[in-house]
Amino acid sequence: MASRIEISKRLLLINSASSIGAQVLQMTVLLWVQYRILDRRSAEEFGLSPLVWAVIHFIPLFTDILTAGLQRYVIEAYARGDENRVRQIVSSMFPVLLAGGLALLFGGGLAAWHVDKVLVIPEGLIWDARLMMFLPLLVLAAQLPCSPLGQGLYVRQRYVTLNIISLCSDVVKTALLLTLILGVSTRVIWMAVATVVGQMISLVVSTILSLRAMPELKYRYAPIDWNMVRAITGFGGWNFLISLASRLREYSVPLILNRLGPGASVELTTFHVGSIARRLTDQCFGVMARPTYPIINGMYAMGAMDRFRSAYLRGGRIGLWITLLTAIPASIYAEPVIGLYTKGKYPDAATVMMFTLACYVLSHGSWLVGTVAAAKAQVRPLGIRLSVAQAAGVVLTIILASRLGFGAVGAAIATLAANAFSAVFFTLPLGLRLAEVKFGSWIRKTLLPGVAPACVTAVVWVSLSLLVKPDTWFEVVACAAAGVPCYFAFLLAFCTEPTDRADLRKILDRVKGRLARTPSSPETASVAPMQNP
Repeated sequence: MASRIEISKRLLLINSASSIGAQVLQMTVLLWVQYRILDRRSAEEFGLSPLVWAVIHFIPLFTDILTAGLQRYVIEAYARGDENRVRQIVSSMFPVLLAGGLALLFGGGLAAWHVDKVLVIPEGLIWDARLMMFLPLLVLAAQLPCSPLGQGLYVRQRYVTLNIISLCSDVVKTALLLTLILGVSTRVIWMAVATVVGQMISLVVSTILSLRAMPELKYRYAPIDWNMVRAITGFGGWNFLISLASRLREYSVPLILNRLGPGASVELTTFHVGSIARRLTDQCFGVMARPTYPIINGMYAMGAMDRFRSAYLRGGRIGLWITLLTAIPASIYAEPVIGLYTKGKYPDAATVMMFTLACYVLSHGSWLVGTVAAAKAQVRPLGIRLSVAQAAGVVLTIILASRLGFGAVGAAIATLAANAFSAVFFTLPLGLRLAEVKFGSWIRKTLLPGVAPACVTAVVWVSLSLLVKPDTWFEVVACAAAGVPCYFAFLLAFCTEPTDRADLRKILDRVKGRLARTPSSPETASVAPMQNP
């Protein structure tokens, strides 16, 4: 039986490239806004944003129980051509999710009103904190019932369309944010207002286009199939543990630092600024890797196990190439970057940056473990392992940051220790077992070729750092860029597989073909202007 899920390297490349383009705009705006606010607002007000968002990001833990299995089961049914099952999923889950959205809106509004009972809010910023908490909850409540209706663009792999929607909503968000910051006042709350407006626009447009791309997702009244609901929420229940582990890693630190007493705002801001590089790298890599999910799922659904195993090994290798190209120079030039970005206000953020980026060497060779586990509907063992590791990380953060008084740097050390332990002893063995790959093959085809370019180029970056001692943005960018040709030269010469080189040749041939079809002769050039009066 032929799969209705298109498994295409070209489609994956197009989708990933468009995702990167949309993410670059978001990163640029975020960095500029935070740079402007850091210079004009106190640490107490700036620290309010990561603190409130830390609480907000724990809310989807409970909604994930209801929604995490949707994409997996819809993709499986669609790949097998079972349209009735797709309709059954939507008709069963939509009423449940609508009720969940209403409950979240009411409960979230109550929690936002009493936010000062949960968090230590600086005096005079309580109303800002209430609004910053309620507005994102409003979006989450709307997203919940729209989840089954909005799967069409993902299942049909219309990631270019999704990224165009994201890009347009970001343009609106950016325009609104600039208007508020430049025309009204430089306040942290405007980031929340602009973000919510952009997300609501994106939600409405993407849901409409999803239903056009996949009409089977339209809600039709039918009795709820509770067996279907139990299957999806059962998958989501174990996925809850994976989400819990991810959020413990990302958002428990601000909550812990918030309780340090005097100086807590400075430590919170230090950690937030120092971990920006790691967060942006994760976000950029995440949107680029998102198109792999339906492809990996489709491979497994159709029994293409050789391609399934090959994708796991190759994906880990490419993941290391991409993340280390950012992480290694960012770590080496952390001190001048942080000094320039904060104008010397938060020097410890450079140490935080180095520690938070260090785990990429160990973790990203197995980054596909979550996708593989989801494809095989075996998220339970992954969820348990990740939750245990990150719970231990929270305990270690409390000890180092609070009890021993290391603050933001202690939290960064604890984060590195938890992630490194989880990567080596939990996700690596589990990923190899689920992907049915031997450890020796992973070492030869993923780890060694994945880290070798970074190890070699690190010598160049360190040498330039010692020789130039960069202290301006131009010098930092120039030194980092100088190592990039060495990185790619070594990668292409010694670290690529025959399939990598073949795919690269295809891309280059396609680019050359497009350029060759572009009119360039003198005759064509002289006639072209006459076509437009």
